[in-house]
Amino acid sequence: MGYRKLATEKPGRTRAVEVGLSLALAAGTVSLVLGGAELVARLCEPPTAAAPADYIADWQAWEGDFYTVKSAAVGWPPWEDYNTEGLRDREHTVQKRPGAWRVACLGDSVTLGWGIRPQQAWPQMLEELAAASGRDLDVMNVALGGWSTRQELIAYRRIVRRYRPDQVLLGICLNDVAEMQNNLSRPPRLLTQLHRHSALVRWIVDARKREIGAVEELFTSADSPKVREGYERVFTDLRTLRDEVRADGASFAILVFPFRFQVTPGASAPIAQRTIAAFCGREGIPLLDLLPALASVGESAFLDYDHLNPAGASRVAEEVLESHLLPAERTVPSGSTAMPALMPGGQPGNGAVPGLLLAAGLKDPVEGRRVAAARALAMRGEAAAPFVPDLTGALDDRSRVVRAAAAWALGEVGPAAAPATPDLLRLLRDADPLVRAGAAYALGATGAAARDSALKLIERLDDPDERVRWQAGEALAEIGLDADSVGPLVRLVRDAVGPGRGLAAEALGRVGPGARAAVPDLIAAASDPRPEVRWRAVWALGRIGPAAGAAVPVLRAALADPEARWRAAEALGGIGPGAVEAVPDLVALLSDPSSNVRWRAATALGAIGARLAAPALAKAVGDPAENVRLAGVIGLRQVRAEPSLATPAFLAALSDTDSRVRLQAVRGLGHLAAPSGAARRALEAAGDDPDAGVRAEAARMLWKRGRQRHE
Repeated sequence: MGYRKLATEKPGRTRAVEVGLSLALAAGTVSLVLGGAELVARLCEPPTAAAPADYIADWQAWEGDFYTVKSAAVGWPPWEDYNTEGLRDREHTVQKRPGAWRVACLGDSVTLGWGIRPQQAWPQMLEELAAASGRDLDVMNVALGGWSTRQELIAYRRIVRRYRPDQVLLGICLNDVAEMQNNLSRPPRLLTQLHRHSALVRWIVDARKREIGAVEELFTSADSPKVREGYERVFTDLRTLRDEVRADGASFAILVFPFRFQVTPGASAPIAQRTIAAFCGREGIPLLDLLPALASVGESAFLDYDHLNPAGASRVAEEVLESHLLPAERTVPSGSTAMPALMPGGQPGNGAVPGLLLAAGLKDPVEGRRVAAARALAMRGEAAAPFVPDLTGALDDRSRVVRAAAAWALGEVGPAAAPATPDLLRLLRDADPLVRAGAAYALGATGAAARDSALKLIERLDDPDERVRWQAGEALAEIGLDADSVGPLVRLVRDAVGPGRGLAAEALGRVGPGARAAVPDLIAAASDPRPEVRWRAVWALGRIGPAAGAAVPVLRAALADPEARWRAAEALGGIGPGAVEAVPDLVALLSDPSSNVRWRAATALGAIGARLAAPALAKAVGDPAENVRLAGVIGLRQVRAEPSLATPAFLAALSDTDSRVRLQAVRGLGHLAAPSGAARRALEAAGDDPDAGVRAEAARMLWKRGRQRHE
């Protein structure tokens, strides 16, 4: 009776308890099942997930969705190759030359010229070939490795638009489709976290199958959803870019670059090219498919799977120059087609043109044939050395375009063209700027043999034509400068409005400490309203070194200049201990958003050697960027930081993912004046480091310590 009464008095509470127990049991069962499934998934999961092909860039490694290169990472790329826009190209004035047709070439590493010299990239070759044939093209190379159509669209908006090009050529590499699909198809954040921590979720999602793993999938799985999605993302950006370019009054066209496997015997049908061509046909976008042109050269046009070597880049430049994409106007007579467009190495089609025939072509009555012969010899490069006398003779041709073509060809020959130096010096005063630019290029290519030409080249730094100024500056960098050049260069730097002020300042920096007399003039140039003058003057002061100590105040001010900031930090480091008053400013830069600025600041603090910078350098050892951490570890040793401060930083750096940081941490521990027991144990443990260099350095430091104890 009592039990029945209890049950009837509180039926709701009993039912709730039963439901709770059932839910708990169900949750436990689900957890047990999921836990078991997770365990099985972890046991069955491969040690490392297969990654997409290494030519498909992961944009997550970038700071945002866009980047340019305004600085050098350690060792690469050399900053001298990059202009103030952060592009691997010469400087271009915003105002176009009268009569010039400005072409902006947007692209990725193929257009950049990855693996070859800047002058060998196809946009630069296009400008040179046009100059040799009498067509005034101002070609901009607006490309960087890893860019895809998304970055190229941003580059047009941020960089190209203000230069008001007449034409925009967008180079598409087929991996753009994969990059756009892989990098812009991002799952929700919760799913991303679950995917990172759960093997079961990774197995269910199977993300790799949702991504395009290799360009070959554009041919083997052309109708798959992921490939169609990749194309649509690319096409969306292309429509937007086309509309914006045309709205700005310029023409827009697309180049499609093939992969190397497409030019091999028995290659599959060009499905990807057809897909892009069909889109362009629907949208009314002019297209140049470069597969046929590069297939005629074959695999020898490529450095690797998709990057072009100089021969391949030259073939592309020729194809673009002769295509329907550029204006038809030319100054070369129609006879130029009498000698076929010559393939790299002097090959029209599959048959070689003998060098003697090309040399004879330099004297052909038809101007166009003489130009074609000079271009063909240029493509032979150093192999054209036996024909230097013939090309030298062509420098006296009555036609300016032939003279220009011969000068550029001698530049491609290189040092063997040294006998032509007197004639090239004469052409530095030619009435035609294309001839002057070609002569400067050729003199630089001959190297040290043209050192006596320095003073004549310095005069061209003030040339009214920007192409001549640029080539003269490049030539001076190649042949080298000495103290005899300082006076003429200073005269150019003193001209506050002259076009050669910036390049003359840069040339003084190449002289180095021997240019100490130029310090006051460089200080004045560091305040020039033109950014390309300011950063060159700042850089030069750093290259002069301690003798430029009087420039410290202006360099401190330049730390606030976004166009000169990192170079100012580097210059202060070049001055060394004499720049100690700048230490607080450099410490402040260790919080700059740019990892490059932080790296330069940390490096400068180490070079200055002020111990008061030690706490900031110790903090830099924990920076997210490896170069900053590396500079922090090195800097702590350079400033002789107190062991109580340096030891914890060095110990932490021994766990760094970068072997360079670990090696410098070992070196720092080994140089401590009074190492602790923890430091000695850490050096012993570093003997098992996975990097052979770190292990060897640890052994050396331990041996050194042992010898010091015995002494």
